[in-house]
Amino acid sequence: MNTTPERGTALPPIPPADGGRMPPAANSFGDFVRFLEDGQFDAELTEVMKSLAGEMANAAIDSGGKSKGKLTLTFDFALEGRVFSIAAKHKVDLPVAKRPKSVMWTTEDMRFTPSNPAQGHLFGVREVGGAGGFRDA
Repeated sequence: MNTTPERGTALPPIPPADGGRMPPAANSFGDFVRFLEDGQFDAELTEVMKSLAGEMANAAIDSGGKSKGKLTLTFDFALEGRVFSIAAKHKVDLPVAKRPKSVMWTTEDMRFTPSNPAQGHLFGVREVGGAGGFRDA
């Protein structure tokens, strides 16, 4: 039932001009989303979620079976008189591909180096002396 803010009394429902049925009010969040943009927002979100699921499945293959994604819904409400205007938006955060990590140290003058400066040269090219050739064991 409708109520008048001036009197707080209930008014009978107003029938539609064409004599048909009025669409029902949203009884759930799902109903609310389906009403937005005459159903187009709901249809678009369905495709967005399918795409997100596919991207996550591909990322999981590349990263040991796990991936993360995010779908954020935003509803901007504006009220003018008794009429609400609702602008719906969505944002998708796709899984981020894992990149290898690098281990580095810093030199005394704070430049990065892949070698530990305190360790010296343990490996690399060095001169090997001796007669060479084969030895008997």
